[in-house]
Amino acid sequence: MKTTVKKKELQVPSSAMFAVAEIISDNEITHTITGVDEDEDTIALEVEYSKKERDIIRDIENVIEDHEEEDDDDADEE
Repeated sequence: MKTTVKKKELQVPSSAMFAVAEIISDNEITHTITGVDEDEDTIALEVEYSKKERDIIRDIENVIEDHEEEDDDDADEE
C-alpha cells in the first residue's frame, strides 16, 4: 500500500519554537524552515507527514495555538 505524504506550512511563534522542535525531533518529522517574519516574531515551517502522523501534527498545532493565546494575553496587558 502506498503511503501518502502531506505537507503543511505552519507559522510558529518564537515562544513556541523549543516545544515544537522537541515534538518534531522526538517523532522524526521531516521539516524545513521556509522563512522568518521578524515583525510577527514567527518562523515559517513546512512539515511533511503521513496519515499515521496526523496526531503529532495536531499536537504541534495545539502548542502553537497555546502560545498564540499567551502572546495575545501578554499584548493585552501592555
